[in-house]
Amino acid sequence: MIKPHIKYSSGIILEKLPLPKGNKLTIFCKNIGLNHFLYLYKIKNLDLDTLNLIFLQIKIQKEYLFINQFKVINYFENIRNSLYKKIISQTILEIIKKTIPTNQKENKIFNLTLKFLEYLDKTKNDSLILHNFSKFLNLYIQNLGYQIPNQKDITKILTEIEKIANSTLNSKDLINEILSQKI
Repeated sequence: MIKPHIKYSSGIILEKLPLPKGNKLTIFCKNIGLNHFLYLYKIKNLDLDTLNLIFLQIKIQKEYLFINQFKVINYFENIRNSLYKKIISQTILEIIKKTIPTNQKENKIFNLTLKFLEYLDKTKNDSLILHNFSKFLNLYIQNLGYQIPNQKDITKILTEIEKIANSTLNSKDLINEILSQKI
């Protein structure tokens, strides 16, 4: 009998999918990259909700990753309470899901994303958010290994990301709506 292996990591929950017996969570982890985890219990509160930063104990058994235990580090409440910030954060989560391969360690991108989410959660200056969002997106693309000229136009940056991901960003229309309101 193969003994299960235990690991610890912090991670940002990107997606939660209910299953008949538990949940499947997509989490971008600091030490192990983007992965899919099984949590064998029904989620009855916001602790394992999308966007939360958690510290988790991972049990690796065969080819499956299970969440044994977890602790919420940050709920990003100020992001949740602002539609504007929520749309930006959901765009970031979608970009991660579409550009980062599973099981690939991406500590630089994890740290960059975490720092931007912490900034987004704390800032009260909405006028700087879009400027810093475009900086974040440019750095994100560079950390993926692509060289494009630094852009300030968020729509153009998102179009480049769609080319890189070979996929449409569903949240792009919402971002464009935000941009049209801020101009």
